[in-house]
Amino acid sequence: MNAGLRTRIVNLIKKSPEKSLSISSLYKTLKVRFPRVTKNQIKKELIEVYKIDAKRVQAGENPRYFIVPNKGGNAYRYTAGGETTKKGTGPFREIASVIDADNKNITKIFGAPHLNSFDVHAGKSGRGKWGRPDVIVALYRQVGSSRPFSLHSIEYEKKGGFSPSNVAQARFAGSGADKCWLLFDSRDWPKNAKERKANPSAERVRSFAEKIGVGLIYYRNLSRSYSWFMLLDAEKQKRIPVDREALRHLFEGENKKNKKNKSDVPTRRHRPKEW
Repeated sequence: MNAGLRTRIVNLIKKSPEKSLSISSLYKTLKVRFPRVTKNQIKKELIEVYKIDAKRVQAGENPRYFIVPNKGGNAYRYTAGGETTKKGTGPFREIASVIDADNKNITKIFGAPHLNSFDVHAGKSGRGKWGRPDVIVALYRQVGSSRPFSLHSIEYEKKGGFSPSNVAQARFAGSGADKCWLLFDSRDWPKNAKERKANPSAERVRSFAEKIGVGLIYYRNLSRSYSWFMLLDAEKQKRIPVDREALRHLFEGENKKNKKNKSDVPTRRHRPKEW
């Protein structure tokens, strides 16, 4: 496949309104100029683009393409800006670049070989101030899986954000997720036992997080996967159908303008088992 076609594929995704396109959409557009192109060729090229960026990130270099598989590999998205909203900018862009790169350290923390992150922090929610997490992470068994087998939520905090209230926010905002996490600055966690003894508040926050099942991850450099460390593993939460459905709508990028009645929530019979 020639370099011109690869560039065209990447540019189509970057310039699309949602910064994301399915293989089918790319095929419909590209076949006009490249009549012999196939869907398998397009997907193969995108997988290669993703692998190139993953290797660069693992080597400590910046990605070249910023293209990652979305929702199991049937669609691909651009993760390096150009958005017209507050989503995908600043620290949330850095979080996405770390999670989507599938680095060993990160996949070990979340427990899946392939991850996709979704910035959902901006927007209104029917559950008030703490109604939505900052990031949703979809866990896949491999690239090309049709559906995630698990969904995790992340609440992100800058320095000074390691507090009981933010632990509680991580749990409430993550309602419907299989696991809830608080991602916080390493400067809020004393480096050794002696320092923690002199500052017992940090230990109290950790104990509170353990009590309600929230996982704790601290970072030294938000944009570098090797500087993310799991302080406390998150407990698997009981699935509540209504909360799961609300989280699913955030994950899929659906905007609800009006509140739905309980009768509108799909029954278990109609909901995929993975959800």
